[in-house]
Amino acid sequence: MKKQMFWATVALMIVLAPVAGCTSPTDVDVSEQPTAVEQPTAAPEQPAALEGKLIIFHAGSLTVPMKELTEAFQAQHSGVTFETEASGSNAAARKISELEREADVMMSADYTVIDKLLIPDFADWNVRFARNTMVVAYTDESLYADEINADNWYEILTHDRVIYGHSDPDADPCGYRTLLVWQLAEAHYGVPGLNAQLEEHCPPENVRPKSVELIALLESGDMDYAWEYRSVAVQHRLKFVELPDEINLSMVEQAGFYSQATVEIAGKEPGTTMTMTGKPIVYGVTIPRNAPSPDLALEFVQFLLGPEGQAIMEAQGQPPIVPPVAGDVDAVPDELENVVAAAAASPASAPATDAALNVTGAVENELALSRSDLEAMGAEEVTVEHPKKGEQTYEGVRLTKILEAASPTGATLTLTADDGYSVDLALADAQACADCLVAFDGDSLRMAMPGMDTNFWVKGVVAMEVK
Repeated sequence: MKKQMFWATVALMIVLAPVAGCTSPTDVDVSEQPTAVEQPTAAPEQPAALEGKLIIFHAGSLTVPMKELTEAFQAQHSGVTFETEASGSNAAARKISELEREADVMMSADYTVIDKLLIPDFADWNVRFARNTMVVAYTDESLYADEINADNWYEILTHDRVIYGHSDPDADPCGYRTLLVWQLAEAHYGVPGLNAQLEEHCPPENVRPKSVELIALLESGDMDYAWEYRSVAVQHRLKFVELPDEINLSMVEQAGFYSQATVEIAGKEPGTTMTMTGKPIVYGVTIPRNAPSPDLALEFVQFLLGPEGQAIMEAQGQPPIVPPVAGDVDAVPDELENVVAAAAASPASAPATDAALNVTGAVENELALSRSDLEAMGAEEVTVEHPKKGEQTYEGVRLTKILEAASPTGATLTLTADDGYSVDLALADAQACADCLVAFDGDSLRMAMPGMDTNFWVKGVVAMEVK
């Protein structure tokens, strides 16, 4: 028995010996090491879902695109609801400025409405995002529908039996743009008195608060022709007359010709008026200061200005401006800086003379000042406080010197930029601003207006008009 146990032990040792011999001093028995437990990878933090209500005041001509825009935005953010309200752009702005109503986004068919009625008291910035053009819309049932064209439209409209209309100039940009087109038509076609004839044949009962309200009158046969934006005619499948580029307010290249036409409409304060000058049709958007949901509004504006929003505008007959532009890029929210560009100078809208700056209107001495003329008046270097950038140093001519040379006799000073942007300020305020400067800014000029909001710091200023 002992012998059997001995040989069994020897056999076991022989079997185990090769295993032991294959193990080096540095080898480790993996079975004796603690097993590393993989920690679960944390899921990337998801942005908070957007939710809430957005209140949007918009031009009537944006009604159809607005429906498409809001539905597309909701498809991505189901927690967002919209309360949209269409009206004339001027009326939309006055809901905010005069009626003190809250809005998250305001979209105007004329970007200058935002500049004139909302900035600086009710909004801080303005981005131009789309274009349009004026047309004469009609249906198959309109009188002379088979005869009207781009050459004879004004003869057709002034027939005694023809009824045509437009929107209210005081409430809707399409209304005063219609009146601008009539003035331009008289100059373009060389027909004396044409503007007066068109006004005479369009009585007050043919005027509606906003242009889209004329569509029902066309479709019912109560009106033969209506002055509309091309996008509105396309969206409602109406026939329309394509007007010449010289009068349809669509071409930046024609900005100089357009600017000869002016219309007086209701002003910012009750009982006052403001002058609207012919310029290419450009839409603007802003977020009012009283916006209940400014962060959510900014998300929507980013969507509007981005590829998806631009594609929707294009599909609705309103070509987007790519990239969108702002007269004052410094004033736009940081989140929009990557999608918004500074407004470029438009050679067609520059003064017809070689002057860098024209001073006209209610002045004893009209001035056409070249760059060298301004330098000869005594250029100075002045350090002032910019409302956004802080302390800045500019070189140029004091505004008081220029006004003194012009001897103004009016009450209001209008500053106009080379891209058509304009802003009004009290002449007395301009004369009292000792450090206000017409500053040299590369090849152009800009206003340095310490103590005033950014919209008065006009870049590319080319004209001053005293009224």
